[in-house]
Amino acid sequence: MSMSVSIAALAWSLALFGQGGPGGHALRVVPPEMDVSATIRAIQSEGLPVDLLVIDVCRSGQALFPPPEGSPFVARSGFESGAQLREWIDEAHKAGMRVYAGMNLLRWWGPESTDPNPLETRSDLVELDSNLACDGIEEGVFASPWSRAVQDALRGLLTKLATDYPDLDGLYVEWRLSMTSCLGYSDAARAASLRALSIDPVDVHLFGIEPDDSPPLKAWFEWRLSSFREILGGIREAFRTASGGKPMLCRATCGAGAWKLRYRAISAQDWLEWRFHSVVDDLVLEIDLTRGVNTPINEFRAGYRLYETIQPPGQPYLLVPGELRGQRVSLPEAAERMDKWPLPQLPLFVDPAQAGQLESALALLAVLRDNER
Repeated sequence: MSMSVSIAALAWSLALFGQGGPGGHALRVVPPEMDVSATIRAIQSEGLPVDLLVIDVCRSGQALFPPPEGSPFVARSGFESGAQLREWIDEAHKAGMRVYAGMNLLRWWGPESTDPNPLETRSDLVELDSNLACDGIEEGVFASPWSRAVQDALRGLLTKLATDYPDLDGLYVEWRLSMTSCLGYSDAARAASLRALSIDPVDVHLFGIEPDDSPPLKAWFEWRLSSFREILGGIREAFRTASGGKPMLCRATCGAGAWKLRYRAISAQDWLEWRFHSVVDDLVLEIDLTRGVNTPINEFRAGYRLYETIQPPGQPYLLVPGELRGQRVSLPEAAERMDKWPLPQLPLFVDPAQAGQLESALALLAVLRDNER
């Protein structure tokens, strides 16, 4: 198994700072592009320190199991019976790993996807930006969290997932809006804002003014965060009820916890509140490597200090990303940057987003194995 120098450097640094512990790391796989069975065999035969395997179960509106009748989701071709997912869960358990299902709850289509856009024919479900459009959003196309139909679809899908696959150990989700465009102008979002605040977002001046100087803008930003948390809580409760209380892990941009209200509200990244109020059971903390040279680590440290102040039970993961803001990131390059910073003692969540990144992910885990012996 080959590996780049930068991956080896990261592993040395992480081992030096005591990251995680033997067997404490997580790996996400994205079928059908990635061969899940072969990956499980490699983890087992190579003795890689993976305690948690996350299997991505729904992308581009296509699930690896049959969705509920009438759902906007469909079964991916070749997975109509759902039997393959059950086999993978069993294989991973036999190899000594826990298994979580994974899903991006709102970004239903990404710019690098080879699948058709499932929202192209369902404009009623799409979230829009301040230009009442969605075609200029770099990260992809997002479903509207304020749409009752979207909420019902997500609750229904996760309820069926938990019911059909009782051997799953938990759920991993992404729950955020665009990090580069202000979404929240769909008919559903505007109607929800009008009901709650008597404020139509199209009438609010978004730019050139601070929230403290505009009561309507501040009220709208605060409502976005509170409603986003409540909607996630409802989705979480549906999975919790159907699964018998299985945990939900959520990806979070760590630095967002220290952002100003405007930026937290636009991205809907309010993970500190989610964790404090137990809306999520734990976090996968992301360092936003897109934000210049020193800003990523400075923001991460500020966010992590806030995390430590609430002293939640459990232990978060530290993300080694294959994708940030909808764009592919080289795992070796991400590793090389992270290697330069002293980081907290956390298990890693290795996240290859494309099939071509899986080899690098396994190589990183192999070096971690060697350094932890």
